[in-house]
Formats: sequence, C-alpha cells, structure tokens
Amino acid sequence: MKISTLGPKGTYSEQAALLFAKRIGVNPEKLQLEFTTTNLSLRSVQNREADYAVIPAENMIDGLIGTTFDALIEFQDFVKVCDEVHLPVSHVLVASPRTSWANIERIYSHPTALNQCQNHLAELFPKAALISVISTAEAAAVVLKDSEGKSAAICSPVAAKANQMLVFEGDIQDYSVNETRFLVCALTDGSPTDEDRTLLAVRYGVNQPGQLYLTAKHFADAGIDLTCIQSRPYKIKPQEYVLIFEFIGHKSSPQVETALKNIELQVRASDGWKKILGSFPKRERAEFNANF
Repeated sequence: MKISTLGPKGTYSEQAALLFAKRIGVNPEKLQLEFTTTNLSLRSVQNREADYAVIPAENMIDGLIGTTFDALIEFQDFVKVCDEVHLPVSHVLVASPRTSWANIERIYSHPTALNQCQNHLAELFPKAALISVISTAEAAAVVLKDSEGKSAAICSPVAAKANQMLVFEGDIQDYSVNETRFLVCALTDGSPTDEDRTLLAVRYGVNQPGQLYLTAKHFADAGIDLTCIQSRPYKIKPQEYVLIFEFIGHKSSPQVETALKNIELQVRASDGWKKILGSFPKRERAEFNANF
C-alpha cells in the first residue's frame, strides 16, 4: 500500500499517515510512504499512483488550513475525503548543535506551526524573522544547513531526535493542549457508518440577501446538524468566497440527499455550484500526550 503525505520524512503528517495505516491493519513492511506536497499528494491519488493521501486540515489553535481545502475543491472531481485522523501535537524549538541561542535571527517552520507558537516566540525572540517553509521537517533540514548558526526551527520531537538537533524548549506552542486534524483522501468516499460527517463546498453566483440562511434552512428542514461553516476566497474572482460546510451524516442517507438536492437547486438558480468533498466516519480525538 502507498500513502502520499506532506514531507520530507519527520513531519506530523507522516505520524498521522502511520496512525491511519495502523488503524486499517496495514503491515508496516508493506507500507510505502511518499513525501511531497498537499497538492501533489492528491494528484498521486487521482493518477492512481497512491492509494491514499493524508493531509493536514485543521489545527485547534490556528484553525482551518485553507490551502488544504483549496486543494480539495480543485481535485474534488476525482478525489474524496474518506477518513480522518486526530493527532496530538507538541512542538519543539531546535537548532543545530553548533548554534548559540543568543545569535538566533531566523526561525523556520510550516506557517500553521509558526501561528501556533507566535506569542511564545515573541517573548523569547522578539527580533527574529519568522520564515515559512513547506513543512516542519523541511524547517529542520533548512536549519541544519545553516553554516552561520543563526537560525532555529519549530518541528516535532520525532524530527528533532532523528536529526540529533539541539532542543532549546519543548512544548513551544502557545497552548499546552494542541491537536491537528488530518483528512484521509482516496478515489471514493468512506462507507456509511452510524457516525459520519460530510464536507460540502458551495459557491453562490449572483449574490442575494439570505443565501446562507436558506442553505442552512435546507439542512435544518432535513434534520441535519451543521457542525462547521468556513469561507475561502474564490481564486477566480476577487472579493468572492466559497463556503465550506461540515455536517453530521453520510451523503448517501435519505435526509442528506434531500438537503443536497434542495441546495443544488438553490445554487443553480444563482448561477453557482456545489461540490461534495467527501463523506467519512467521525473519529474520536486521541488522548493528548505531550510526548507523542
């Protein structure tokens, strides 16, 4: 089995991919991990080069990872969310062993990780530049190549240990309890269970008062519980948005089918569109462990 996820090796995404593989009973010897970007992970699934993609979607401190949902909308014709993984997250601030902390001028990490630690970093290194890279593991790799010894990284304890890095401080995140939700994607949705969630993207065409209210009413009339509504900028037109709905229920259930049919009629009337990003079983949050 092949799983594509955010790389390089040592990311939280890798840990989430390993948890998912364990859940479905994959023999570690038969598991192949491909490390790449979120977009290319989904493309690997679309092209049947990988069985699953495991991508970061939401952090309890920093919120929705917008680029992930942008990618899901782009690939929704072929790739669907089929499962989820909740991963406890504990960041460490690290540097190469030759580094003096008094000389730190730059701190690298994934933008979401930087946001999770921004208050603490402002206290420790108020003058340091915060620089975004593709992943926390990539941040560690960049810092190890710094010949001047003036940079640090925020990464996982796993990446820090693997690279034998100097740890300045553990649990660097602003809130001690931290968790990231990862979405698992495949060519088909998850099979219906007794506890499912569905993700839906909606873009209204001609803007009219009460559109969001009417969409929410379609869910309410069908007895469906909305658990989350988020917005993303519509990349084709400035100052227009795509709404992301998450709700309880599988897309194949009669109540959900009724609501989605009515929403389809609503958005078509405004020259808009709706896209089902996937239905998947709701998973329990993992017990928090700072040393995960």
